[in-house]
Amino acid sequence: MTNTEGTSLKNIFFKVGSALFLGVLVLMLIFTLLRSDVEQAGMDMLTGKANIKAGKIGGKDVPMDSFNAGRRYCYQMYQGQIPDNQLGECSFMILKGMFVANTIANALGYTVSEDMIRQSLWEEAQKRVKLSYRGAGYSDEEMEKPDQVYRQFLKEAPMRFRVEAAVQGSVQANLLHSDVRKTDDELSVQSEASTAKVDLNAVVYTDEDLTRIANQNVEPTDLQLRELYQKEITDPNFPKGKDGKIAAFEERKSILRGKFLIEARKNSIENLKGKIKSLQNEPDGLSKVAALFGTGTVSVRDKGFSDLKSLASQKGNFSLIADKRFFQDLTSSTFGQRKSAGPYKDGDKYALVEFVALRFGNPGTSTVLRIREASTILNGFLAEIPQSIADEITVERLARSAEE
Repeated sequence: MTNTEGTSLKNIFFKVGSALFLGVLVLMLIFTLLRSDVEQAGMDMLTGKANIKAGKIGGKDVPMDSFNAGRRYCYQMYQGQIPDNQLGECSFMILKGMFVANTIANALGYTVSEDMIRQSLWEEAQKRVKLSYRGAGYSDEEMEKPDQVYRQFLKEAPMRFRVEAAVQGSVQANLLHSDVRKTDDELSVQSEASTAKVDLNAVVYTDEDLTRIANQNVEPTDLQLRELYQKEITDPNFPKGKDGKIAAFEERKSILRGKFLIEARKNSIENLKGKIKSLQNEPDGLSKVAALFGTGTVSVRDKGFSDLKSLASQKGNFSLIADKRFFQDLTSSTFGQRKSAGPYKDGDKYALVEFVALRFGNPGTSTVLRIREASTILNGFLAEIPQSIADEITVERLARSAEE
């Protein structure tokens, strides 16, 4: 039979306290024996940090520990010169680059093992200890041990972040070992293209020109503002004054004018772009577009493709080949029809182009070396593929990641 009378509150508290104390000791022992990265993961699970997301890249969650590792990388890369409020954007830029590289690597079946990362960190820890204390006069007890440095390395960034960073840094170098060579036909085309000379006419304009023309004749009449006012006051959510009455037309007039101009300018720019597109299909449309902007045309004669990187115009130098659609249109357009293609974008400038003529010289006189060079081809691929993937990837930053 149980002796309930002998059980006191003091005994109960003693037993509960002993159990809690033993539990804490067990947890401390577990985390002491675990590797540092596993320890950190366990602590994140206990504190709930493992479930915190900084945002999304390409529709996939960005863990907060990866985001913070990216911020730390940015801080070190810029040696503390970057403002704190820009570290977050820098981190997402770093993480997006890693996401793109790992997307390519996954498609190729390429990865870097965690064991390789651990081995590299261990070697780096040994090297740091050796360099830090060489000849410094420290005793063995005072010297930092390699395993301490190694554990610190593991705490600085999650293993997931390190693996993705290693993949990004090595996938291109490994692909460059591939033996991709130009064929005889490709060499012939390259040699022929180096002799090409093009004649064309162009009109160059800017975003500022579009805005200037679009802003003409958009000032609202009093009647248009009154129509907008009547539309507003029928809205049940229309704001009222402190007296509960709707503001008079004259009180709202300046606000109505601002709202009208925003929408009118937006529509005017779209209509202007439509008008330009229509003029492109007309004979001598290029001259009509030039007259619309009040500018002259640029005449290019007997120029090689490399010369199109910098063309002088009234709006400053302009590169036609900055827009990849230029060469696509060049190969498919019919020359001499006096119709223009484009617009081709270079920074804040645009160009409409009328293709006049294209001539090829004798490939035998080409100065281009007919070399079957693998690295040049692959560098071209590896520059274009990440950019194409990056253009399709969205970045969503959650509000809580702003707490930096």
